[in-house]
Amino acid sequence: MSHELPPPILISPEGSFAWDVFHRRHPVLIENLIAALPYGPDQIRALRALLDESRTGPINPLPDSAPDAERWRGPWDRGHYGKPWADAPFLWAESYFFRRILDATGYFAPPGSAWSGVDPYEPMKDAELSDPQLEAAFSWYAALDGLPPARRFAALTEAAVLGNRADLVFQVTEVVEGYTAVNPPLADDTELLRERLLGAHAEAGSGGASTTDTSKTVAIICDNGGRELISDLLLADELLTLDPRTESALAASIELHVKPAPYYISDATAADVGKCLRRLRGMSGPLGAAGARLFEHAAADRLRIATHPFWCSPLSFHELPEDLRARLRERFVLVKGDLNYRRLVGDSWWDATTPFADAVRYLGLPVAALRAAKSDVVVGVSREQVERLDAAEPDWRLNGRHSLIQTA
Repeated sequence: MSHELPPPILISPEGSFAWDVFHRRHPVLIENLIAALPYGPDQIRALRALLDESRTGPINPLPDSAPDAERWRGPWDRGHYGKPWADAPFLWAESYFFRRILDATGYFAPPGSAWSGVDPYEPMKDAELSDPQLEAAFSWYAALDGLPPARRFAALTEAAVLGNRADLVFQVTEVVEGYTAVNPPLADDTELLRERLLGAHAEAGSGGASTTDTSKTVAIICDNGGRELISDLLLADELLTLDPRTESALAASIELHVKPAPYYISDATAADVGKCLRRLRGMSGPLGAAGARLFEHAAADRLRIATHPFWCSPLSFHELPEDLRARLRERFVLVKGDLNYRRLVGDSWWDATTPFADAVRYLGLPVAALRAAKSDVVVGVSREQVERLDAAEPDWRLNGRHSLIQTA
């Protein structure tokens, strides 16, 4: 299949989802940031100037002093500097907007500066983790005890997908009984995903050594911290846990690929992984036990945190740098969330009936996507589904009520 993509999604026209993000959501975000931390007048002016620029002005470059200025002026710019924001691809413009927030707040100021390295979204992330109802939201986890491995895997996969809904409150029956508060997945490759993990495990272990020691690593390309990351960690624990009947696990090790710096509001960094793991370990019963196991997995080098500048780039996975591609080449890649889905298939006007396998064939890697649909990009659904949803629910691609579990 050619790497040629459908036309990219732009910020324009007015009234589109991308336009709405820049003109309705970003103003709220900027005011929330100003209210969250005691920024000074220079930072407040810079944040509001960025908002004005993104709605009315041309795209200004990063200052020469920025540590990644050369990268953004070179391989990542793509000729967008100096042009109207509305003419830029949505993925590029949105990524650059969030990069500019870090510049405005002083995140990349020289070490020793007051705001250097301070995550502007930390108050929002910490508020989610300190929610006294957080542990209760995961009370369904105890009900998984004693279920067959395939059913546990299905429940935890579904939980990882539902965790991508920022406003979701888990219920025991929603996960354990296979129902959701929204709708069944539009595409559900859960059984195929487990079969492929088992297949990779068996193939890797065919040399006669212990399959637990030789099965492949699963690379989870993480999305949000907080509740979503906790659900991802529970899935990771399941992948690493030995099935006593087979004395094997679905993965020998897990790599959590996180952002090297704060990115789209709640996107997970290494610091967020640590906070979520500590929060999980501090919970009672099976949840706390899972957290403790994950700490043990980390100490045994079975749970690792990885990052790369590319995860904060404005580019799709079609342009993976060779060093990152080489690292992923021996992995089973599990892509989480809406933004990563857009980057995986390309943030373009896809025909929604395009097979998922066709859209990701360029990658040349075993890959699965777990995602709640919250943007215009969808592939791998049937014509009948599209026609039915377009008629009954025109915003079905955007409202987060529909999910996809796809593998290729």
